[in-house]
Amino acid sequence: EISMANRREALFAGVAAIAGVATPAFATSGTWLAPEVNFEPSQMKTDGRIDVNGAFVCDYKQFPGMFPTAAGKIASHGPYSSVKDIYKINGLTDHDVKVFKKYEKEFTALPPGRMFDERINQRFST
Repeated sequence: EISMANRREALFAGVAAIAGVATPAFATSGTWLAPEVNFEPSQMKTDGRIDVNGAFVCDYKQFPGMFPTAAGKIASHGPYSSVKDIYKINGLTDHDVKVFKKYEKEFTALPPGRMFDERINQRFST
């Protein structure tokens, strides 16, 4: 099986060959994109649970009572070190706490990555 780095190097070498130029050193170093490609928390296995640091607001629609208000509160705050941190959000209602407790086992808290900043900006049509 070809690794992602090897595929990337082959792609850059092929493009360079077609263009008739030398492949830049950074394109084949194997490390310049490694943190982005290989270690993005949003790509880590979650065992089917929702990552509170990376989930879009609409990802909570599968949990009745969470979307849009309670889900919006989770997505608008953070980052969270653990799922229990969602109970520290200012302005939670009794309903929010009740629904968080109901679905708490369905959530996980992965280290925040790129998706932490992008989760609120996702477009969602109702």
